[in-house]
Amino acid sequence: MAQPPKGTYEVIHQPNKLKDLVGGPARMDDQLIAKAEAALADAVSKIDLAETAKESIVKLDEAVERLKAEGAEPAGPERTIYTVMHDLRSQGSSFGYPMVEKIATSMNRYLELGEPGQRGHNDADAIKAHVDALKAVVATKMKGEAGAIGQQIVAGLYKISRTKTK
Repeated sequence: MAQPPKGTYEVIHQPNKLKDLVGGPARMDDQLIAKAEAALADAVSKIDLAETAKESIVKLDEAVERLKAEGAEPAGPERTIYTVMHDLRSQGSSFGYPMVEKIATSMNRYLELGEPGQRGHNDADAIKAHVDALKAVVATKMKGEAGAIGQQIVAGLYKISRTKTK
């Protein structure tokens, strides 16, 4: 350790203005946290993903039709499908639709396998299978894991996308 210079000196400590504004040790009120969590749970329970996802499903249908008509290219329908599925994956996770999350994850993993035509499946059919499964889950408001049928749907899609089950 270096020796302090010889002679006299004074250490000046700057005041911590942020600490003065906030106060002492930061602490959240447990009752306030519980109230916020209850309000969030109530709001989530009232969200109808079928209604919320309508626009996204229309975009997916349009992208699948473009994919069939034009073929896949990075800036084309596959990018739209990837982006919409990414958003739906988050919504499914947040609003209690794990099937939506799993289908969207499988779809995006499929698109990440490689270039169009090199993934080992007919791209349009594989993508349409994912979109159709997603539409069925959303239309029937399939919350939760959806039992054996839901698991079979996900398992089939995971085989297409080569996604490992958790």
